[in-house]
Amino acid sequence: MTKGAAGTPRRYRSALRARQVEQTRQEVLDAAVDLFARNGWARTTVGAIATEAGVAVETVYSGFGSKKALLRAAMDVAIVGDADPVPLVEREPYRKLSAEPPDRRLRGAIAIAGQIYSGPVSRLWRALNEAAAGDPEVAQWCTELEAGRRTTMSEMLELVYGRQADDRTVDIVWGLVSIETYTKFCIECGWTTEQWQDWAVEAVQLFAGRP
Repeated sequence: MTKGAAGTPRRYRSALRARQVEQTRQEVLDAAVDLFARNGWARTTVGAIATEAGVAVETVYSGFGSKKALLRAAMDVAIVGDADPVPLVEREPYRKLSAEPPDRRLRGAIAIAGQIYSGPVSRLWRALNEAAAGDPEVAQWCTELEAGRRTTMSEMLELVYGRQADDRTVDIVWGLVSIETYTKFCIECGWTTEQWQDWAVEAVQLFAGRP
């Protein structure tokens, strides 16, 4: 058997092991998203996440380091749907909006936000803020996530209107198209996601104008 042939089983086992590790990581993340969204920060334990994912507690810690790091990773997954380090504005649904007429870009962008908020994101955001109350590092993560969302709002306005929006307009849209407004209207007041989207489109147009 040649050296290359001898190495083939090792390469195969290595690739198989990598796939198994990635699959385990995804199962842990799925369990974390579900439990943090359902039970919040304090009532969710690493042991419960491990049990839900069918792995040992040590596997969770070796993959993520800490409970709060797992919560942060779960939030990232809930926002974009996977663990790949690709920003929302660079993903296919968002990029496709550039091919739409300007008047449809705003509604399409708001629909993407509504789709995200209607999942576990709003409840994970509540869990993050719960954790942030007693942990400065998590509080800093919340600040960073909100800064990132503001940047996304600025990029969305530029995509829709074909020009960079002024800071005041970005601030207003950042406040309007937020997890908090979605939570107030859809969870506390019983609106549908579609009703919130219609309102958000009208609200943005009120302050930024029609595309």
